[in-house]
Amino acid sequence: METSDKNRIDSLEKEVNELKLLISKGVKKDKKPREKREPTEYNKFIKNYCDTQKQKLGDKYNHKSVFKEAAEEWSKTKK
Repeated sequence: METSDKNRIDSLEKEVNELKLLISKGVKKDKKPREKREPTEYNKFIKNYCDTQKQKLGDKYNHKSVFKEAAEEWSKTKK
């Protein structure tokens, strides 16, 4: 085997080992930071609805049922 091939193989093996290490740690290589987007009208509606119901219901607040109601209300506003 030629020296250049040996160097190339060594380089590739090193890179594979680094990637295996990153994968085992759960880290993605070259992950670009995402820009935070502005909330959509739906996001704003759901947040407002849930907050209002949380204040209204107090201890009886159940997020699952309130979120379901909010989604139904959103559907009604879109019709």
